[in-house]
Amino acid sequence: MSYKNLGRMIFAFYAVVALAVGGTITVCSSGCDYSSPKAAVFAAREGDVVEVMSGRYYDHLKIDKKIVLLGVDSGSGMPVLDATGYASPLTVSADGVVVEGLRLMNGGPGSAGILVLSSENVIRDNDASNNYVGIRLAGSNNSTVRGNVASGNLEYGIMLVGSIGNIVVDNLMTKNFIANAFDDGVNSWDDGLVGNRYGDFDEPGEGCADADLDGICDVGRPIPGGSNFDSFPLVG
Repeated sequence: MSYKNLGRMIFAFYAVVALAVGGTITVCSSGCDYSSPKAAVFAAREGDVVEVMSGRYYDHLKIDKKIVLLGVDSGSGMPVLDATGYASPLTVSADGVVVEGLRLMNGGPGSAGILVLSSENVIRDNDASNNYVGIRLAGSNNSTVRGNVASGNLEYGIMLVGSIGNIVVDNLMTKNFIANAFDDGVNSWDDGLVGNRYGDFDEPGEGCADADLDGICDVGRPIPGGSNFDSFPLVG
């Protein structure tokens, strides 16, 4: 079984569990349950799935209950949460939240595209680019950050502070101004098969040689901030 299929199975498990105890709420410009993601999240009950259809939404979402927040490409691309240069577009403060398929952008100074303040969450297949920090976990334990893009941020791509037991894998971090990655805790930056792709370490000239052409750098990459190490960084 490939690691990508395993990741999909993990997400499917979380979604099935949520659906077993809750309902589905849809968000779109017209003809859905709500036109605002904030209103939908406020109305959701624990266990619900909030589906956000394609479109640009000028919201600052705060998720304080265990739900699935699922972006759906309904024909015009990934749905966008635009913070308009103020605060974080998405803050997760409840445990057990799943966030997938959203583009988070234009977070304000000191913010993150996705700010996670809780534990045992799944942050998967999102695009957290053009913020100050792309994805920031602060005091978050045992969460999974997989398959996301965090590029063009003014500070860090993916940043873990005071967090332990998390797995960060198969993410793309490029062109972040201070550093692509930072972690001062004890966390896993690979799953034993693959790690992440870093824009400053994905070519031979940057130290990422790939003699056996398996798509994995022949040497690992230290993660700034502590003693964490990605043993299987991905080739560009």
